Amino acid sequence: MMLVELLEVTGDEARAEIVQCHGAYIRLSWLREIYHSKCKVGHWTVTDRAYLLHLLGCTLFANKSATHMHVVFLDAFRDLS
Repeated sequence: MMLVELLEVTGDEARAEIVQCHGAYIRLSWLREIYHSKCKVGHWTVTDRAYLLHLLGCTLFANKSATHMHVVFLDAFRDLS
């Protein structure tokens, strides 16, 4: 539900990503796609969340896969004000 609410993707897109990653993870490549698609339509708050989550996934919370990010960290960017 956090993906639907905070990244403004459809429920089907969120479920497909979670199933593909075998748990509460998202691929960094999928996150980049969300970033680019939201930039095109001007959803700047969502774009900011996607960018910051990608940044954390690549630097601070990188796991052994180096391609996945746990969804729980998205909650830290709920209120960007």
